[in-house]
Amino acid sequence: MTGLSTDIAGIKAAVALAQIAGGAIDHAASKGIYPLISAMRDSGMMLAAPSEIRRRADRVLVIGDDAFEDAPDMPDYLFDETPDLGKPTRGVERQILWLGAGDDMPDLPESVALHGIDCAGDDLLDALSAIRAELAGHQHGAGPLPAPTVQFVAEWLKEAAFGCAIFAPASLDSLTIEMLAGLVFDLNAETRFTSLPMLRSDQAFAAAQATTWTTGFPLRSGFGRGYPDHDPHLYRGEWLIADGEADLAVHVAALDGEDEIEPEWSGKVPVVALCGEATDWTHPPKIAFAVATAGRDHDSVLYDNRFGGFVPVAASRTGEDAGGRMTAAAVLAAIAAHLGQTTTEAAA
Repeated sequence: MTGLSTDIAGIKAAVALAQIAGGAIDHAASKGIYPLISAMRDSGMMLAAPSEIRRRADRVLVIGDDAFEDAPDMPDYLFDETPDLGKPTRGVERQILWLGAGDDMPDLPESVALHGIDCAGDDLLDALSAIRAELAGHQHGAGPLPAPTVQFVAEWLKEAAFGCAIFAPASLDSLTIEMLAGLVFDLNAETRFTSLPMLRSDQAFAAAQATTWTTGFPLRSGFGRGYPDHDPHLYRGEWLIADGEADLAVHVAALDGEDEIEPEWSGKVPVVALCGEATDWTHPPKIAFAVATAGRDHDSVLYDNRFGGFVPVAASRTGEDAGGRMTAAAVLAAIAAHLGQTTTEAAA
């Protein structure tokens, strides 16, 4: 199972089908969130909803020059007004410290005080490590930031009444995100601090959450042994296909803008495609289901980055305009039901 660009019902149906078929499951865009998944799985992380940061955070640490590249509308939403919730931060000027600020930072609302610190992307891990050591009162050697800068950042963070670290998972490696998570944990010993990842709108994080609460493991899991088996390398979808480990791919792309994109691995294995259209593929699917688009042709539940959770989305098309197609969830469930019946008959 790959693709998984669909609503939560479609993702859950895909997991159920993979379990019955003894297959593996991955999201086409999981590479962009896997540093976050890895850090959360291995060390945990404190996360906040964007609305809470908008209303409470007086100090925000932004990490990496492209922190908002995948969410260009978020700066205005988060920072267009001063905090208005909670006595310690209500009405105070919001301060933003941008670690790794580049030359193309987005324009931020005038209501914030912005201070940028140059730091190459490859040096962010060492910079965060030094800041964390400074906070703990430990010695740290020469690094990408001068010692006075490290001291300044550490003191600035400690003075937060309600702080937040913002980052783009796709632009950082798992070790850097783990170091950031540890920094946030350390800060909570004396103040309130949390973190907020800037996620893409492709529902990859939704798929990671759904597979976790369904199977106990995040994405990149297999069911060939009769039970969920998690391995982020063994069950990476495109690698399974490229290495000849898979002999069939079920590809789900039922989101607006994602439904006609041909995967890079197309043509290597037979494909059962659940898309809006797949007629223009260079390597057409073996079987193609023209399914309804989630949130456009039918009511759906999708992960909303601005809300920081799952929200109901009413169909923007109704009646004849919706096309009368089956949902991805319905098609997957029908395949699973038939496959389950066949398996039961064979066992009998």
